[in-house]
Amino acid sequence: MTATLLLAEAPFRDLLSRALLTHAQLHLPHAPPLLVATRAAGAPPGFAPVPPGTLPPGIGQVVIAGAFLDRAALEGALNVAGRALATGATLRVHALALEGEAARREAPAGIEVLERAAAIRLRDHRTLNVLTLWRLAAPARIDPYPERHVLPDPALAAGLPAGPILGLAIRGGEEMRRSWAPRVPALRRLLAPAAGWPVLPLPTLPPGMTGDDLSGSHDFAEAVLPGAPWLLPELADPAVWRRQLSPARLKGLAARCRVVVTNRDLAASLAIGAGVPVLGIALGADRRIVSCLATLANELPRGSELVHPRPGPA
Repeated sequence: MTATLLLAEAPFRDLLSRALLTHAQLHLPHAPPLLVATRAAGAPPGFAPVPPGTLPPGIGQVVIAGAFLDRAALEGALNVAGRALATGATLRVHALALEGEAARREAPAGIEVLERAAAIRLRDHRTLNVLTLWRLAAPARIDPYPERHVLPDPALAAGLPAGPILGLAIRGGEEMRRSWAPRVPALRRLLAPAAGWPVLPLPTLPPGMTGDDLSGSHDFAEAVLPGAPWLLPELADPAVWRRQLSPARLKGLAARCRVVVTNRDLAASLAIGAGVPVLGIALGADRRIVSCLATLANELPRGSELVHPRPGPA
């Protein structure tokens, strides 16, 4: 079998990227290792790094996979895919999610190459809407949030205390704080049944990254659940986060929770896959949690709910 080249935006930058690219590795036919275009010097087992923008010799299959937020990164992947098609390679699209600048109304340069894809599999309905807006005629299939099927790794959960635990993953940043701060009274009422439970962060991003959901969760918990014990504080160390966390271990942590409160679709999908109720908190302009719970509505564990908290007095 000829070599396969995987094209993604900043591969393995966070747990969502790791989950979706690992899903591609497990479910796409290819001769290992799976070549991945990355600026990093190394790659996880089963992958081999190649410089971005290059087309190594002997490529018989190109795969565009994972979440794209940056328009330039998406256009770069389409460019490499077009060059590969010109050499006779096949093209597949796997677990694609288009967000932010990548999902702008105007079609990106090179979008026509997707018309020649052997298969297009998308992560969510919003991405299908974007491709429809771009007038893509090629048939696409939605395989919703496939990362939820990863097998949980209980390694980090083994040392957690007995009793109910509240899982928490709230996107960080000033825009998010401006959204939840006036809603603290409503959020306190919502989470009153969890008063006194220890809080377990479910961070999907490395600490310090834009949108850091560990610091965001910590600030949220201090405001909404003051005095609640905070579990696994060592995850605030970026080196510990990178060494200890994986999509499987994050699912293992989510599986240990009585309920997961989040506006992160990855944390929600893993909790749903583990059978744990999810309280999806719709905050700010980001509607990914809305899309996730709406798409997986028929699979939501009992007790799950999508909440639009209103600002107001205590």
